[in-house]
Amino acid sequence: MKSIRIYILMLGMLMALAGCQTDFVKPLENDSEAPAPVRDVTYVKMPGSVLLTYTLPSDPDLLYVAASYTNKEGKKYEFKASYFTNTLLVEGFGDMDTYSLDVYAVDRSENYSAPVNIQVSADTPPVQAAYETLEVQPDFGGMTFSFVNTSRADLTVYVFTPNEDNEMVNAETFYTGLPKATFSVRGYLDISRDFEIYFQDKWGNKSQVKKETLTPIYEAELDKKKFKEVILPGDFPCTFYESKMEYIWDGRAAVDGDGQTGAHTGIEEHNGPTWFTFDLGVLAKLSRFNLKFVQDDKHFYNDVSPKVYEVWGCAELDKSGSWDSWIKLLHIENEKPSGLPGSELTEDDRLAAREGDNADFPLDAPRVRYIRIKCIDNWTGNSNMVFTEVTFWGDDKSETNN
Repeated sequence: MKSIRIYILMLGMLMALAGCQTDFVKPLENDSEAPAPVRDVTYVKMPGSVLLTYTLPSDPDLLYVAASYTNKEGKKYEFKASYFTNTLLVEGFGDMDTYSLDVYAVDRSENYSAPVNIQVSADTPPVQAAYETLEVQPDFGGMTFSFVNTSRADLTVYVFTPNEDNEMVNAETFYTGLPKATFSVRGYLDISRDFEIYFQDKWGNKSQVKKETLTPIYEAELDKKKFKEVILPGDFPCTFYESKMEYIWDGRAAVDGDGQTGAHTGIEEHNGPTWFTFDLGVLAKLSRFNLKFVQDDKHFYNDVSPKVYEVWGCAELDKSGSWDSWIKLLHIENEKPSGLPGSELTEDDRLAAREGDNADFPLDAPRVRYIRIKCIDNWTGNSNMVFTEVTFWGDDKSETNN
């Protein structure tokens, strides 16, 4: 028994030593002779960066090329490129000033060559380019801003506004790498308010601060007690599986089979889209809406939950069922966040599906009172639909409602 314990102890020590050895990263080779430097270094200006081109030395153990510079805050950046290429992208410049850049050849023993120094300047940094295209306008319950990000840089956008003590605080933070982006900040009364916006990139570079004083447009959640079912010629019934249209404004996000799931147009295939109509009870300039799917895995990005659908509106009802007076307000296409096939779901998929679809109506959309939900495609390949709740926000202050 004693010999077994000694054997186990020795084995454990060997494993520990082996584990420790893997913690050390050593050069691929071990010599002290530095490689020859790179030659013919030139560069091309790019947004917030420069692209170096050079001639590699003929050193047989060359591993990579490195370039380094120090920014105005004293932080040093180093960028590397394999010996398989003769170009190197150097990023992180927060302005278009001139910087001193050292370029090195590095061998497998991590020996650095003598530096080749060049003076470089980048094109307009992405944070500055975004700032220069920034447009801000009042929106429902707050404001909306948009900008262009041509270089598709990863940007963080900070929005500040006063708190109850009139101190500027961070109201929202947005992240994007899209070439064009639009974001909204909401939740404020329709009284004058200051907003500040600035951009920051992953290198810590910041833009100037955009300051705006705006008056948010009045916004309130529309009273669902005023919603009413409307049945027009050509509309599809939504009473399958004991469903009723009134269940989609009863304030409940339901699961399948609880008796009041929502509106369901059935499963029978037919040509073209399906739709149904209802009355908001007020004439309103709509700001945004939310549609919730039936709250279970069976219906999350699956079954006859709407995949591609539209929201239409009109101010006055044509009882013939004609679409002539209707205006398309929204076109929505759903994508499963994970991209997994069929009924496979991740937790991120479930979180997104529970939240449902949130969409903003165009600011120039007219006031409407009547709504049509029109399904073009569901997750089984036809146009039937089922969902459990719908909510609208907007400005229902209208002389015609008094």
